[in-house]
Amino acid sequence: MTHKKKLAIITLGCQMNRHDSEWLAGALADEYEYTENETQADFLVVNTCAVRDKAEAKFFSLMGRLRPLKHQNKNLVVGVAGCIAQERGEALVRREPIIDLVFGTRAVHKVPSMLKQFEETGRPQVDTSSESAFDEFPMRRESSISAWVAIMRGCNNACSYCIVPQTRGPEESRPVESILNEVRNLAEKGYKEITLLGQNVNSYGMNLSPRATFPELLRRIHAVCGDMRIRFVTSHPKDMSDELISAMAELPGICPSMHLPIQSGSDRILSLMNRNYTAAHYFDRVEKLKAKVPDLSITTDIIVGFPGEAESDFEQTVQAVLQARYDNIYLFKYSPRPGTEAEKLMDRVDPVVAQTRFDRILVMQKRITKERFKEMTGRDSELLVEGPSKRDPARYCGRNPQNMMVNFGSDKDLTGRFVHVKITGSGQHSLEGKLAG
Repeated sequence: MTHKKKLAIITLGCQMNRHDSEWLAGALADEYEYTENETQADFLVVNTCAVRDKAEAKFFSLMGRLRPLKHQNKNLVVGVAGCIAQERGEALVRREPIIDLVFGTRAVHKVPSMLKQFEETGRPQVDTSSESAFDEFPMRRESSISAWVAIMRGCNNACSYCIVPQTRGPEESRPVESILNEVRNLAEKGYKEITLLGQNVNSYGMNLSPRATFPELLRRIHAVCGDMRIRFVTSHPKDMSDELISAMAELPGICPSMHLPIQSGSDRILSLMNRNYTAAHYFDRVEKLKAKVPDLSITTDIIVGFPGEAESDFEQTVQAVLQARYDNIYLFKYSPRPGTEAEKLMDRVDPVVAQTRFDRILVMQKRITKERFKEMTGRDSELLVEGPSKRDPARYCGRNPQNMMVNFGSDKDLTGRFVHVKITGSGQHSLEGKLAG
């Protein structure tokens, strides 16, 4: 009996990276058995992003920690995937000699042939080509409860700070029937929740023939997904249509949870960012969502310290956070990315000032999150149980429709089931609950 080689993947970055890692593990499943133990791996892949300089610094630090593994096991093959692979290409091999394979965001399906070529030649293999089939593919999923479903890839927006259009290419929507086939398959396997993935799901379908829209896709998915919950990320405010808001209000399977990045509360900074909406338009969308979707949870992305951000611009962001009362925010200090338009802007914000602004928003949001969690106390909520709590294995954790984590006690293993709890309290990052009945 031939023993399979072992594959380990270290995934850093966004949901799309996690999805791509599942795709890679599925594509190699015939030859490689997956392991979470990096020291046992014959093929070790680091799948990471390049959206911010901090992510790149983390990657290069990780490569330094992996060098001893390569020295201990001369047969270990080291691969790099994701946005940093697409951005840096052959430069990664020159900088880090332990790297044997570099494959970009649209070359995952080529990895088996790249491995064969490396084994035959012993020379590093690099593929950052932008052409690949967007079709159904095997997946080795992290979870048997919740699944990522990619509905599109790439991005046609030109936000001045963002490197994604360079690393993931132009926007391309996946055919409707291909998506529906995957959703049906997940429903048949007993999955309880799907999250639809795209850089801007609101512009789904624009390159399809015949054209489709994201609200239309949601309605068709809802018709075939059974009792599965439906989530999606990420939405761009400029493409948030009334039809999408109506779909969220009318389809009970869609979770009342919306990640809607504002980035800044200042119209001047939004213009410099090339976001193509104003703060007034953003809040028009937010108010319509809240009016039509009961118990809606909204999260957002915010960048402070963008080039040219004056104190008055920052104060408008502060007011936006106070007005929206987000359940949570993903807060970043501006990070210049090579080749972006914002990198050319000379009016840089002093790092100390940027940190002060970051800290002020963070403290304010922590207070708002605490208040929002307190408002949930005493309410009944349906959870999809994910498993034992990481902090206390004697307890369980699950997410409510608003995507808030709730911890509760149970003497039975309820993993993968929907349960009802009464919210009894909260911490900074999660809620506490008690099983109903």
